[in-house]
Amino acid sequence: MEVEAAVRASGDSVMRAKYGRAVYVVQRAFALYPQNCPMRTIYFEDPTAFPEINSFTYDTASTYGLPLETIRTDFKSGLEALLKEKLTKAIFLGTRNGDPNAVGQEEFSPSSPGWPPFMRVNPILDWSYRDVWSFLLTCKVNYCSLYDQGYTSIGSIHDTVPNAQLSDGLGGFKPAYMLTDGTLERAGRANKVNKKKEVDGYSETSSITSAKPRQQQMSRL
Repeated sequence: MEVEAAVRASGDSVMRAKYGRAVYVVQRAFALYPQNCPMRTIYFEDPTAFPEINSFTYDTASTYGLPLETIRTDFKSGLEALLKEKLTKAIFLGTRNGDPNAVGQEEFSPSSPGWPPFMRVNPILDWSYRDVWSFLLTCKVNYCSLYDQGYTSIGSIHDTVPNAQLSDGLGGFKPAYMLTDGTLERAGRANKVNKKKEVDGYSETSSITSAKPRQQQMSRL
């Protein structure tokens, strides 16, 4: 195994970008060449991830028949252990320009100094927020239900709230694909540690809804 796809629970690209594009393509590769497409998928499961994110990840892997390996350590330690155990030369990521870790990266970028050596492959590096949602909706790709609840950039349960730009004025939130200004994608990131956050009726104690994936038709995009 020399090529893998990595999923990080702490990254919003996990469900929206990488699983949208990569799963869609890999699914067809498996269908056409089931014996010659041994790409494995790695999921870095964070203990502070939203339950919906975990459920969606495992459900999607099962639906598409992806060989998913779960790693429950930090990203760097997990990569070090993985690369020592198995031959891996390249890892597909969902990094996009504007992400905190995207500075200086290109479509093909060697790992940073101090990290285990591998090639970072960033197929959607130049995709905008609108591009991502256009792809997901046009191709009718399932995505995590949190994006229908106003979340536009999902980190951990401690630093993520619905995006206030999507407030419907009635205590609820519009779906993520209705955000018109992609530069405000990360506006829902906030520090929720040791205090209850409330944004237009949403609070940290609000009940968690089903993790059932949603499928939306092309709408306002």
